[in-house]
Amino acid sequence: MTNTRHLIRTMAIMSVIMLFFVGQIWGQCEFTVTDGQPFIEDFEGDQFECWTIETVGGGNWTTMEGSTTTLAAFSFTSAGDEARLISPVLDISGVDGATFSFSYAMMGLYQTDELVVSYRSSETDSWHTLGSYSISDYQNFYEETFTLTNLSATYQISFLGRGLGGYMIFVDNIEIMGTGGCPRPVSLQATEITAFAAQLGWSVSGNEQGWVIDFDGHIINTDTQPYRVDNLDPQTEYTFTVKAICGGGAESEWATPVTFKTLCDVIVVTDDEPYYDDFESSDDFVCWMNEIVSGTDKWVVDPGYLYPNNTAFFIWLGGEARLISAPLDLTAVSNPALTFKHKQPGLSYGAGDQLKVGYRTNENDIWHILADYDSTFTDWEEESLSLPNPSATYQIAFIGIGHNAEGVYVDDVMVGQGYDGIIDQQAVVASVSPNPTTGIVKIETNVAEADITVFDMLGKQIVCVKTYEGQADIDLSRCDQGVYMARISSETGIVTVKLVKE
Repeated sequence: MTNTRHLIRTMAIMSVIMLFFVGQIWGQCEFTVTDGQPFIEDFEGDQFECWTIETVGGGNWTTMEGSTTTLAAFSFTSAGDEARLISPVLDISGVDGATFSFSYAMMGLYQTDELVVSYRSSETDSWHTLGSYSISDYQNFYEETFTLTNLSATYQISFLGRGLGGYMIFVDNIEIMGTGGCPRPVSLQATEITAFAAQLGWSVSGNEQGWVIDFDGHIINTDTQPYRVDNLDPQTEYTFTVKAICGGGAESEWATPVTFKTLCDVIVVTDDEPYYDDFESSDDFVCWMNEIVSGTDKWVVDPGYLYPNNTAFFIWLGGEARLISAPLDLTAVSNPALTFKHKQPGLSYGAGDQLKVGYRTNENDIWHILADYDSTFTDWEEESLSLPNPSATYQIAFIGIGHNAEGVYVDDVMVGQGYDGIIDQQAVVASVSPNPTTGIVKIETNVAEADITVFDMLGKQIVCVKTYEGQADIDLSRCDQGVYMARISSETGIVTVKLVKE
């Protein structure tokens, strides 16, 4: 009996001690957010101090050293694995409103993973989704900002990583602040980039009285946003970051730095000195600019992973982006022309991605389409296009449009003197009827003689015929239902049209 009482007494004392230490730890891991005191997490200290992780399968969050900072990184072993990274308890009850910002990066190949960002007002509350992200971009971080609702004294946020066959997900630079505070600027970007200038922009909360810009080590104080920087050097990388100045001398944290590159100066092209780029000179583009039209896909230099030599490569996950040349002075070229080669491999279940080629006479001109290649090109195809309306500030663009295939490759680009007979892709016009069709479709062209080759979406040749007086009938009655591509070639050009068999 004595031993039993002693054991009970000892267990009671240990329980009190354990409760004391748990209370101390819990207290250390509770954070109060006010207008002047944000919650900031950059993962530079102890690994996930006060954060918790819930896992499913082989999913997990760890910290990882980046090139300049430490990141939270999600990894997994099998598709379907998940892990939720949960913040400490945050008391946000004392502010009228709060904002939540963070940065993230992720990259996929044939599949992309998913990042789901959520909040809950208490431990017994369900998770409420703020945003869901699934992108493919291993070079850039993206920033998001939310206005939080249902504020409480037991608030938490979480980052759920879901492995679907891609690569790691990275999260960094978390900030939760009262709306009366001085939040750090987010969504930094450089736009209207030229060889000698750029416009710097960032988010505005409304509490700022001004900003401080650190531009490549030079401090600039300003009360305007966006801010234009001039007198830059062509083809040079610059890095900038910004912090806000609010009332009472309050300052925000510095924003995540952003790097951009100025364009090349005008390149003079002559008959004897053409412009040529085979993308071999570096692991990044020289005198080319990426412009994302939709989604997050863009052009990169593929350093020979899939083919022996460097190529321009468009990532393929459903977006659209332009690869734009430096301004070219073509006024001294007697017969300006563009030659290049391209490859658009398709997957077993669909066609290849799409490549358009365009030009503009200056940066304020619209893009004029010279050619549209929307079929599968398993092998390298060499193309030659005449360049109309030459100017002293001419630009060409390779426009990649993703259809979830295996991307677009472009190489050996040359702009210079053409030769008689350079094809003009705009010269051929074709009409199709009926389309869709259940059997025979008539193709009419504006050229008397042309070859018509029909491919299925796997790139397999179905039929090849010649036009007679600009017309041809294509019999698809024995073909399966689906989409087919008809390529119409003549001495004056090439055009591709889509056929639908019902």
